[in-house]
Amino acid sequence: MFPHMLDVWHFQSFGRPKDMTWRPDLFNDSMAASGIETGTKLYISNLDYAVSNEDIKELFSEVGHLKRFAVHYDGYGRPNGTAEVVFTRRSDAIAALKRYNNVLLDGKAMKIEVIGSDLGLPMTPRINVVGVSNGRATRTVVLT
Repeated sequence: MFPHMLDVWHFQSFGRPKDMTWRPDLFNDSMAASGIETGTKLYISNLDYAVSNEDIKELFSEVGHLKRFAVHYDGYGRPNGTAEVVFTRRSDAIAALKRYNNVLLDGKAMKIEVIGSDLGLPMTPRINVVGVSNGRATRTVVLT
């Protein structure tokens, strides 16, 4: 820089004020206000139509703290056999997935998947079966 311009520049430190301490609740509040949801969401399908919000709350709160839970309804107010649950902690969501996926609830096996997150869990094994004898193309068979 030019020596005559140095007296014009003011250098200032941009550190955090000393009285400011980290408060995660402020971060979570700002995330919620911005419309960004925190937590881990599970999508539950193949539910019996008689399953209620209270049933979902009772079952999944055994695993961990729930931020939100809801049974989904169609335009006529009838349950459509799906629900979602948002856990505060990711580890609780994973535990619920492992504990309840394919478990019977009111006679139907729940299908549970994590929404909006790459968990690094192993994928369901898939085998490609080539069937040319009937004129059919290659298809994928999913083993569960």
